[in-house]
Amino acid sequence: MSNKTEAPTPKRIRRARQDGEIAKSTHLTVAFSGLCWWLYLFIEAPRLYALGTRLMLHMTTLDATLAFGDRLASTLGALSAFMPAVLTALGVGALAVLVPELVQTRGLLAWKRVTPDVKRLNPVNGLKQMFSLRLVWDIVLTLLQFAILLFLFAQALAAWLRQLAPIWVFSLPVHLGYTAISHSHLLAWMAASQIVPGAADYFIQRFLWLRGLRMDKSEIKREFRDDEGDPYVKNRRRTLHRELGQ
Repeated sequence: MSNKTEAPTPKRIRRARQDGEIAKSTHLTVAFSGLCWWLYLFIEAPRLYALGTRLMLHMTTLDATLAFGDRLASTLGALSAFMPAVLTALGVGALAVLVPELVQTRGLLAWKRVTPDVKRLNPVNGLKQMFSLRLVWDIVLTLLQFAILLFLFAQALAAWLRQLAPIWVFSLPVHLGYTAISHSHLLAWMAASQIVPGAADYFIQRFLWLRGLRMDKSEIKREFRDDEGDPYVKNRRRTLHRELGQ
């Protein structure tokens, strides 16, 4: 049984962070990314649909009698009008991943984690990771998230099928609009359903991280001696100063 039952000291935590050992949840990042994408599509989907429709109409109605250079210039002009929307979507995707990562790591850059290290190839450590509590938690959480998403998808599909027959008499644009609204609701529920598991994963990862940083009493005493000096030496030095003063 391990004797490391003491909570880690602030110095131990700082040293672990400098080495790149931090509490971080990838599930929380995925949940935040899903919410960002839903919010972006909820706001920008009509404009993106209009831009895409305009681009497709322009591409399919080009005058075939024009020279190739003119048709190419016209096509590039239509594509250039669509590029800001593409770049905006790429920017939203990058921010949706970077923001939660920066918040969790507090902007920490640990080069030690990216430099090659032969110790990481130790098969014993790999076997320990295979049977660790962190891996068990990841499996349980992944299965729970899959069950939640499967349930939401089944509910959304059943609701969509129930409404399919009554709206069959409407035109195709009405069908497309209803399908888009159904997809938006499904995406919103799927993104929102991952918030609680993501937050729970972060707290569990932090608990396991602090648990792995536990120290025994000898390590705490050694750290105290390194920071404050050996108590015996300090007491002896203090006694000598008093004797010299007398």
